[in-house]
Amino acid sequence: MSTCALDLTYENFKKQLSPEDTLATVPGLYFSPRNGRVLIVEPDSASWQVLTREDSGFLIHLRLLAPGSSSRLWRKLKDLRAGLSPDLEEQLDRWLYRLFINNMLTINGYTYHQPSKLWPIQKYPHYFNLHLTEACNLHCRYCRVGDLNLPAQPMSVETCKKIIRRVIEEIPGEKIIIGFHGGEPLLNIDCLIEGSKYAGELAAAAGKEVTLSLQTNGLLLSRYSGLLKELKVEVGVSIDGPADIHNQHRIFRSGRGSFEEVMAGIKSGRAAGLSPGFLAVVHKPENYLPVARFMVETLGATSFRLNYSCYEGRAKNELDFDRQRAENFARGWLRLLDFAVEYQRQTGTWLSIDDLNLFIAHLLSKDRPHMCYRSPCGAGNSILGFGADGKIYLCEELVGKEDFCLGQIDFAPRLDKLLEESEINLRAADRRQVDNVAACAGCPWKRFHGAGCLNKSFEYFGDIEHCDPMCHFYRVIFEELIWKLVDNPELKNLTSYYKKYIKIHNESPG
Repeated sequence: MSTCALDLTYENFKKQLSPEDTLATVPGLYFSPRNGRVLIVEPDSASWQVLTREDSGFLIHLRLLAPGSSSRLWRKLKDLRAGLSPDLEEQLDRWLYRLFINNMLTINGYTYHQPSKLWPIQKYPHYFNLHLTEACNLHCRYCRVGDLNLPAQPMSVETCKKIIRRVIEEIPGEKIIIGFHGGEPLLNIDCLIEGSKYAGELAAAAGKEVTLSLQTNGLLLSRYSGLLKELKVEVGVSIDGPADIHNQHRIFRSGRGSFEEVMAGIKSGRAAGLSPGFLAVVHKPENYLPVARFMVETLGATSFRLNYSCYEGRAKNELDFDRQRAENFARGWLRLLDFAVEYQRQTGTWLSIDDLNLFIAHLLSKDRPHMCYRSPCGAGNSILGFGADGKIYLCEELVGKEDFCLGQIDFAPRLDKLLEESEINLRAADRRQVDNVAACAGCPWKRFHGAGCLNKSFEYFGDIEHCDPMCHFYRVIFEELIWKLVDNPELKNLTSYYKKYIKIHNESPG
């Protein structure tokens, strides 16, 4: 066997086998036994499979696998088959096939997947996040602003239009997303109105498709919902769950909680014909379930996102972060899986919970549709952030951090050339490659999660050389999800809308 195509069938695989083929195990396999079975992960291609005790015993006996050994086991196919009955020879060939397509076996030096071709880096961004203002009518305890030196003045309409024009004209790509952010972007309503109209006009003239989005705390939706509907702006509302949880951190400057005002805004938005999405920030792992129940039972949402709070901005001084946080959050987060399964059994509907849907998709496919879980992450290649003063940053979360400022929209060269030539962009892309981050390079889950968020690494460690500070969260999550997916294959339905972005190969690795 010399070359192999992706989606190789067992029949074609067997036709190409020769008794003189040389087989070798791939080094660096991760073995995790549990209840008489063993999970095997091949890190570089994000491949995995679960073996029974009998299967693993058969492969170990044939010296095809050697858990705990770092040495490669080389065998000729004819030597492996020697003395086997036709039934056992067939069993062997089927296992060779499974090991091969899961990149755990090389044949004559070839692997099924070439990792260098599996993980292409997007060259130009498609998402452009504009901070219309850094002002806000709330004072959330975990706000990212903290002690950043951010512009006091809101973005001018002129600057907003200039950013939008240059993005549409200078960045290759047929589909773009313009996100309005802040602060509270609805505090700069003139900029949002003029920017939205201008984006639509320019995109139509350029033959491009533009999506407009807005993330708001909801307080001003009672005033502007009709306008947002008219402008065709997709709206996301930040609400942290029921009142007793929401009011702990999403507060006014007086310390009073904002729950009632946010709920009134959501009601107004729906009355105006908006279908807002919902995002909650979870600071205590035991709150995952009550927040999810609130989303479903009170808001009637079947799609929502739950983000854990991060060690950055105001949270550094106002919130506690214990050492066992990653482990505790992983265990709390995994309860969402049971919640989603029970909801489906009762209603027939599968919930769409980010990032649960995304992580299931990562286990079923090599595709990585979300920029935050690529290697490197999407900073500078999938997203750009723009400050209210027109400064250009690698990511929305990096706005205000001069280490990651690429220039200013009034003076920057063409944006495509800026990205191609910027030392800041090139250095970040290289250092956040998962194999260039020391703590990630040997991790079995490195291609399921990537090196994590550049911003969160910078905030926690003070540089971008480290892994995501919550990396243990992802280690626990992916391993547990595999075991649950093997026992409950119907969980593949939790991929939700990511189904259209991924390709599931012909053979499930489990």
